[in-house]
Amino acid sequence: MPAADEVTLLALVSACAHLGALDTGRWAHASYARTRRSTTRNLGTALLNMYMRCGDVESAWSVFRETLDKDVRTWSVMIAGLAINGLPRDALALFAEMKNTGVDPDSITMTAVLSACAHAGMVDEGKKFLDCMPVEYRVQPTIEHYGCVVDLLGRAGQLEEALALIKTVPFKADVVLWGALLVACRVHKNVDMGEMAAMEILKLDPHHAGACVFLSNVYADAGKWDLVQGVRSSMKEHKIYKPPGSSIVELNGVVYEFLSGDRSHPQSDRIYAMLDEICKTLSLKGHKPLTKEVTFDVDEEDKEVCISQHSEKLALALGLISTTRGAVIRIVKNLRICEDCHSVMKIVSEVYDRVIVVRDRNRFHHFKNGSCSCLDYW
Repeated sequence: MPAADEVTLLALVSACAHLGALDTGRWAHASYARTRRSTTRNLGTALLNMYMRCGDVESAWSVFRETLDKDVRTWSVMIAGLAINGLPRDALALFAEMKNTGVDPDSITMTAVLSACAHAGMVDEGKKFLDCMPVEYRVQPTIEHYGCVVDLLGRAGQLEEALALIKTVPFKADVVLWGALLVACRVHKNVDMGEMAAMEILKLDPHHAGACVFLSNVYADAGKWDLVQGVRSSMKEHKIYKPPGSSIVELNGVVYEFLSGDRSHPQSDRIYAMLDEICKTLSLKGHKPLTKEVTFDVDEEDKEVCISQHSEKLALALGLISTTRGAVIRIVKNLRICEDCHSVMKIVSEVYDRVIVVRDRNRFHHFKNGSCSCLDYW
């Protein structure tokens, strides 16, 4: 088979990054490396992005060290990758190293730096970076940078300060700013502010499914089922549809996708048998399903069944029956991982001796020996 040229490899690596298809990405990289002496800057940056988006930080570091003539984009991709993979302090240390090498940060770099502060809960540091950007780094803050700081404040529970920042930004507040506040309101159970944030989003985009869903979830968390039904009825009337939660797992070079309650896989019986085993094992460990994550007004037993069949749990079950102890299971989730699935992944990583890497829509979670790289701060 002829060796892939760089253009072909760039396209393949980009696809692998999107899918989280690490095995295929590794194969493509190895195939290219056998016929080339060094990694070019463009390819090195693409490989960095692929490895980071697949949760393989060690390989990303290897590519970073091998990449010649690193530019600001190369540094920025590495800094951002460390931040979303649960290594925000390493990201900030690399930013300091970047400055020492004489490479000036750009707008994308500063977004990565502020994101690192958000993932680490470093509120004071994040605010200082935002304030000093124009003078020290000669980068004018954009709405994306303010969005990172709203996210930072929201994660830390400083909702009033986050709202104040939104009201004072030198731009018209957009869906991203209000969305960051809305997510924080659900996490910290502030119904009134969450309702206000959702309404602001719907003023900007009347058919924004995410705002409707999160508002419904905020009401559900508060047990306000009449308001939940009102939101859902409005969504149905205006034909606003929530994208279904799905999870992808790559095993032996093959990518499998699951929806919640999915039974389409040929090994469905074994997958559900493993789910039953997991539930029994977790029960013995004292785990109780966090049924608050089910935003339907049904009885407790139905909620437990529903939450046990989330797409990431199905992907996990397939991973467990397809691997041996000590293996790494990599899952890509299109939505934010729920609190119950997060708790289950931690326990399973210890009981079944697996490293479980989950990429959700916001960040990576590396589960190992009963703990997560996010330190339960996400």
